Amino acid sequence: MWVILYGVILSISWIQIRALWKQSHKRDSFFYILTMGLSLTILILSQLGLPIPNPLDGISIVYDPVHSLFQ
Repeated sequence: MWVILYGVILSISWIQIRALWKQSHKRDSFFYILTMGLSLTILILSQLGLPIPNPLDGISIVYDPVHSLFQ
């Protein structure tokens, strides 16, 4: 079932990329490929049961020293 879902996602993406490329939106097509690749990677990692890091953990690491300065 997941293979069918991946195939549908890739088919739709291919159609969208071709349309963007024909309209000379090369920068938009690059970012579309980048975001779709990142999304598919996260989807596959979650299906494999691997832990996906939370972005808020990185933000809290950066802002904890700043927060301690204002206390």
